[in-house]
Amino acid sequence: MAGENSKILVVDDEAVIRELMIDILTDEGYNVESAPNAFEALNLLREDSDIVLLFTDIMMPKMTGIELIREARLISPSLIPIVMTGYATLESARAAVKEGAYDYVLKPFSLSEIKLVVANALERHQLATENARLRDLTELFIISETIATFHKEQALLDFVLKAALSRVGAERGSVMVTTPDGSALEMASSVGVQEEFVGTHVQMGAGISGWVAEHGKALVVEDIGRNPDLKEMSRKLQDASFISVPLERKLTSEQQGRYKFPSQQPKVLAVLNVNRKQSGGFFTEGDLKILSIVANHAAVALENVRLIRTVDEAHLSTIKSMALALEARDPYTHGHSERVRNFSVMAAMKLGMSQRDVETLRLGAMLHDVGKIGVKDEILNKVERLSDDEWQQIKLHPVIGYDVLEPVGFLSKDHLSLIRSHHERIDGTGYPDGLSGDQLDDRVRVIAVADTYDAMSSNRAYRQGLSPDRVVTELKRCSGVGLDTRITDLFIGLIESGEIHRYETEEPTYDE
Repeated sequence: MAGENSKILVVDDEAVIRELMIDILTDEGYNVESAPNAFEALNLLREDSDIVLLFTDIMMPKMTGIELIREARLISPSLIPIVMTGYATLESARAAVKEGAYDYVLKPFSLSEIKLVVANALERHQLATENARLRDLTELFIISETIATFHKEQALLDFVLKAALSRVGAERGSVMVTTPDGSALEMASSVGVQEEFVGTHVQMGAGISGWVAEHGKALVVEDIGRNPDLKEMSRKLQDASFISVPLERKLTSEQQGRYKFPSQQPKVLAVLNVNRKQSGGFFTEGDLKILSIVANHAAVALENVRLIRTVDEAHLSTIKSMALALEARDPYTHGHSERVRNFSVMAAMKLGMSQRDVETLRLGAMLHDVGKIGVKDEILNKVERLSDDEWQQIKLHPVIGYDVLEPVGFLSKDHLSLIRSHHERIDGTGYPDGLSGDQLDDRVRVIAVADTYDAMSSNRAYRQGLSPDRVVTELKRCSGVGLDTRITDLFIGLIESGEIHRYETEEPTYDE
């Protein structure tokens, strides 16, 4: 048998046939339910997930056996249907097999025939169940492994939602993330959700998601219409069947004692919601188990991503402080890194670079001169002309910066390239590697112009900053030789319009 709780459902409008089948099957030790028509059979299937095998007559009033099979498979896709028919409807039995019936038996049927068909069908069900379980475990393992690879919160949430929808065959869903103060949920990721609801907030305890977050309990609902309290709570939920699962923090006993108030590290990090079965059916306890596993792994990954982000932010703040402290050694270069960052980001945005490139420049430009920490103060602040040896020391700072920051995990190769190459020139006259032409990508070309502009326009220990006209003249002289023509033209236009002065103290953002 397929399992101790597995049941067989017999459907026939003739009471004699039903009773005969019940006697045969119960004598063999099977658990049997019966129904006189297709409608009662469908209700039994909705109420009892243990029914794995369906015996149905074909010729029944109002709904035929073939129609019953179609509807039954929507409710229970793993159900194995077997049709019962007389000799006169043999072709109908074959048609039923084409519609998804596993087999058919002819009336009048024999005991041995019924026993053989049932044994074969249940063996098939057991194999299918084991294969499905193995497939589920394999897919969940792959999902769990993939979840653990994410380092960005938004990418993690998007993947979790899409994986959850795919795994349970749903068309619509969302992830609602608990706000830092624990007072509400905000929609962080969604698929198929009406645009008016995207980005909305739900107060803790309000609506389905708010209830799940407040109580830390999952909800799986076949038909919300049968649950007046949930219907009232659901706000404008359009789908009758849904699942909502909390992503809970796994607190140790020590942590539980530390976080005594709701505003401190909410226990529920987010709520995963899925709606609208692709099959048109309803969600089951089996779907809930799958989503609970996904939610558990997602909760751990979300905590890790946030912890890494916190550590990275602290590390980054330390490095930025180091860059600012370095500039404090020389009052003439105070604010240089921040201005180069602002000019670089501004130029990248105006040139239409991708957001990723803009953000790489935002951080790389801020840290571009960190390597000067390895250059002596007397050289950095020298008023007189530098000796050849002193100049060589200055030229080492991009390499020193690269070497100092290379072990920092959250800095990418692109960040490090900006730090190492910000003094390279397109004609190959720059340092430290003498790169030229196509060896310099657009981000390096941008920071080279931004750094050059700020160096010329700012006061130095050995000279006053150049006038705007003089800066423009020098940029034109270098355009197409050491510096990129398109980028220098952009800077010249901003200098002549006076707009560039805005970015001496203002960091560009995407809200502009």
